Amino acid sequence: MKLYIIGPPASGKTTLSKVLSHKYKTKAYELDLIVFDDANGHKRRTKEEIEKRYNKILEKPSWIIEDICRKSLSRGLEECDKIYYLKLPKILVYFRIFKRWFKQKIGKERYNYPPTLFQLFDMYRTLNSYYKKEKEKLERILKYKEKVRFLSNKEIKRLINNK
Repeated sequence: MKLYIIGPPASGKTTLSKVLSHKYKTKAYELDLIVFDDANGHKRRTKEEIEKRYNKILEKPSWIIEDICRKSLSRGLEECDKIYYLKLPKILVYFRIFKRWFKQKIGKERYNYPPTLFQLFDMYRTLNSYYKKEKEKLERILKYKEKVRFLSNKEIKRLINNK
């Protein structure tokens, strides 16, 4: 099984990938952790290092990759068996970003980088950028329309709860 999960920040990609990873007994990869080195202050890795890590994942016989649909890391779209596109209302995702940030701030949720006020605003900036480029992302994945499945919030919850 090779599954690509795409959606905006705070859409449930990581949660869904963890559940499906357990269900299908395959490793899930969060591409943010490939692109950014959180052990060194959330610094962006070099293009060469990112490609090397990404290609190593794609060589595996099975994987689950979750990402925001970065153009530079789209080879996996060709190689996957299924693409799940998490299609959520923008207002819900805005709320989830704040909720996640708040939980991280009070120590109730794990984080990859410290939940500062700057990070909260950066997440909103990233979310706005995601939605501005959503049409382009959809065009890119619809090249593979036979393996694309759009998931609503209700369908995502159903997949997560039917472990």
